[in-house]
Amino acid sequence: MQPFSAFHLTFLLLDGFSNMVLANAIEPLRAARDLSGKRLFSWQIASPNGAVVTSSSRLSIGVDIALPRVGATDALIVVAGYGVRDHLRRVTLQQVLQKGRGLPLVGGIDTGAWMLAEAGLLAGRRATIHWMEHEALAEAFPEVEVISAPWVTDGNTVTAGGAQGVLSWSLDLIGQRADDALRYDVGNMFGRTHMDPAMAGQARMIDRALPAPLQRAILAMRESAEHPLPLVAIAARAALSTRTMDRLFRAHLGMAAGGYYRQIRLSHARALAIDSAQPLDEIASRTGFSSASTLARAYRAHFGETIRGTQRG
Repeated sequence: MQPFSAFHLTFLLLDGFSNMVLANAIEPLRAARDLSGKRLFSWQIASPNGAVVTSSSRLSIGVDIALPRVGATDALIVVAGYGVRDHLRRVTLQQVLQKGRGLPLVGGIDTGAWMLAEAGLLAGRRATIHWMEHEALAEAFPEVEVISAPWVTDGNTVTAGGAQGVLSWSLDLIGQRADDALRYDVGNMFGRTHMDPAMAGQARMIDRALPAPLQRAILAMRESAEHPLPLVAIAARAALSTRTMDRLFRAHLGMAAGGYYRQIRLSHARALAIDSAQPLDEIASRTGFSSASTLARAYRAHFGETIRGTQRG
């Protein structure tokens, strides 16, 4: 279901955090906004005292706000890495507890679960952490059920133990706040590579949860976006009947095959609009729409703005 307002996340960075972990949390949310044309998510970066934070690779990151000044937010996500125990200061723990209590979502990613546990936010909960800290977390906090999993949710808490787990969690959040079709499209942009023999032995970014025939149908749609094929031809490429193909789209992506095909072309049109100042008729030609006016109507209905509005930023 489409949310009424953006889901706002506060990422609390601690020195030693992983750049990849942070990127895998935020970039999918950014991609979801870009692909959908809707303000599904917003975020801010915080540090305990508002100072610059240094990552594990020694990159310095400026922040938006100090933790004590964080106001209304939907989520507080602690992003920690090496040396998390060095950050377990009483004042920081009190602020995490105060700011996190009662939020729809409180999270710890990479080694961030350690701070949540120390603050008492994981008592009686299932949680995970970077694999190097599994045993230590379980020993230090017997009240926490430490699980070996990429990411774990329990009530309003989420924990993830590494970059791939964080990516999976971020994609799941997109599915919750938008739909499975958008979750799949965003996942297709980030590291979901699988070798499918039915795809001529080429590595493709896919979601392993989708049946192979559905993957083939989606690939055929993407490859023919500029010159759309009849759905019967797409189904033939996927070795499916049109009825079976449509049933798979509805079951796994929540929409009809034709609607998904149209969405691919509209997303391509949006990317062209963002990246260039091409005339409307040229964008229509490159995305398989019969005329500029046809594209303009479909674009406005889907994204809630004109292509010119998108190009103006």
